Amino acid sequence: MEVNRALHRPILAVIYAALALLAACWLLSWDTDAGIALFFALMLPLLGLMRWPNSPRLLFLGFAVMVGGKFVYALTQDPLKGPDERNYFAQVAAFQDLGSFFAYAWEQITLNGFNVSAYPIFGLLYMPFYKGVQLEDPLAIIVFNSLLLLLVVHQTYSLCRNHFRFALPALAETKFHGWTAFALFVSPSFMFMTSIFAKDVTSVLLGLLGALLLLRKRYVLFVAVLLYATGLRDYAIVYTLGYYLLFRGRMKTALAMLVVSLAAVVLFAGVSGALNAGLLAVFLFFSPNPLKLGNWDAAVLYRTLEAIWMSFSLVAAAVVYAKAPETRRFYRLALIVLVTYACTLILVGYVTVVSRELEYGVGTIGDNMVRKKLPVLPLLYIFSAYTMVWLGKLTRPIRRIKEVQSCGEGTSSAGLDRSFEP
Repeated sequence: MEVNRALHRPILAVIYAALALLAACWLLSWDTDAGIALFFALMLPLLGLMRWPNSPRLLFLGFAVMVGGKFVYALTQDPLKGPDERNYFAQVAAFQDLGSFFAYAWEQITLNGFNVSAYPIFGLLYMPFYKGVQLEDPLAIIVFNSLLLLLVVHQTYSLCRNHFRFALPALAETKFHGWTAFALFVSPSFMFMTSIFAKDVTSVLLGLLGALLLLRKRYVLFVAVLLYATGLRDYAIVYTLGYYLLFRGRMKTALAMLVVSLAAVVLFAGVSGALNAGLLAVFLFFSPNPLKLGNWDAAVLYRTLEAIWMSFSLVAAAVVYAKAPETRRFYRLALIVLVTYACTLILVGYVTVVSRELEYGVGTIGDNMVRKKLPVLPLLYIFSAYTMVWLGKLTRPIRRIKEVQSCGEGTSSAGLDRSFEP
């Protein structure tokens, strides 16, 4: 009976998700705002059908905050704010039906191979969503991206539940999983990126899915996912293997990957590039930069607060690393993965700078790295949750001492009061 339940639950979740998406799409074709509201209402039962850590209040609170944030961004942000977003949506207007788009996409793939643009590749996912019921409003992408975000949170939880091989404090496993899922739901970066017509959340999901397939030794599916992910981002293999090596605990392989990445950076971008890689690894936590006044504007405020939280997590991690030796393996491996990813971004930025015939030096990044950090954002939140549960353990004895002292003071005061009684 338990086996049947385990098998039936994912199937029910998939069927329900498909029906909820169809219902929302049908209403979206009539009224975009009502369709978005219906979709989020229908997501609540889907949340219950999926397997989560035993922290229902925390999960539903995180989901509620995410929904509220989505409506704020829907009202205040243009989903076509950049050139990439406008080009993705242009395909919706350019093709009257799916058949003509698929013919165009296939032609681009066969002509260009691995050099194919991300526009037709990403279109293979969102065009069926738009053309299935003839949607015309770019704001409808919120529904598509929000479903992907739910899968990102669930995939992160699945990786942590089944493959996290690092020491956790006693009785803290559920708290670790719950806080990781909650933080991903309320992440301002994910709220923002799922509200615009962009491929970034899809790239995150494919990286996590690729790592999970590789861990489960589903090699054929892994290759298929990696090929598609590479069509969206050329360096998808870097963060996909980064997640795999982290959850497999392969320190030596990760270190070898880092050495190769650093060597490539020094070869092409010189010592300046290597220094920039180190700076960028820290900037992954510290972005958007809270020291820039422009990042305190209303449009960027929440993501700046997220950067402050991540910066605090990094400082707290240094304390935990020093006080709890059993955590050091996780921190070393996580930082190796992050520096390797930073090296990749430095190479991407260097190519951009050189192609524009600009000068390259220390501090030159060459691209929008605030956006490019999204593929490793789940890792940053795993890093943060791991740090917080360990920090809670390390500060617990201090809190207990203070409680005992306060109790002692209360007892002493009571004794003094009695001594003055007639």
